[in-house]
Amino acid sequence: MKELSETGNSFELTKPEVSRDEMCDVMQQIGLPALWIEAHTMEVVACNDLFANLAASTKIRDTHDWFVEAVMSTMNEDEKAEWVAAAAELKPASSLVRFTSMDGQKTEFEMRSAGAIGRRSVRRLILCVFVPSSAAFAGGRFESGVAQGKAMERSRIRSELHQNVSQKLLGAAFGCKLLAGKIGEVNKGLGQAASDLAELLNGTVVDLQNLTRSEQDFN
Repeated sequence: MKELSETGNSFELTKPEVSRDEMCDVMQQIGLPALWIEAHTMEVVACNDLFANLAASTKIRDTHDWFVEAVMSTMNEDEKAEWVAAAAELKPASSLVRFTSMDGQKTEFEMRSAGAIGRRSVRRLILCVFVPSSAAFAGGRFESGVAQGKAMERSRIRSELHQNVSQKLLGAAFGCKLLAGKIGEVNKGLGQAASDLAELLNGTVVDLQNLTRSEQDFN
């Protein structure tokens, strides 16, 4: 989304910066494997779980080598040469790539890539997005990828709520309880208010945990 910023008496469009991880997450939510590579070394610097699942099927352990070993190795020589030439200048490019899943199923993608643009882009980075081929669209694999991406995102949010947010709330509730005891010695009314706040936070944690569990059971 572009934002308007005021310059004097006029307005101009400015582009908000988006992090590498945020871009990968967006691609995952719409069911597309994606990764960022360093243009000079071709090393993977960030990727989403959908791409990680594809690359993991190749049994290549070093994640930095996933692009060279799992992606470039599937291109024919002409496409590889064209892609490398475009990547050197951070120009948009596309190429057909193929993956074989753990169960032996072969999937073809069109890899679309472009160099990073932005004021904060210090490193020469390239974003690669993998779009299922027409056959994959016809076979329903794209819809499956979208569903998988959404499921992964829901799982990530559940984990964040359970392990991070609820723990912070519990810590706040415990702090309020301790504070209530100390304040109560000076002012019973304020001490009771702090104690009530602690109970409210505890109840919120319980509600949050029940919500994440019910969401998990629903899925």
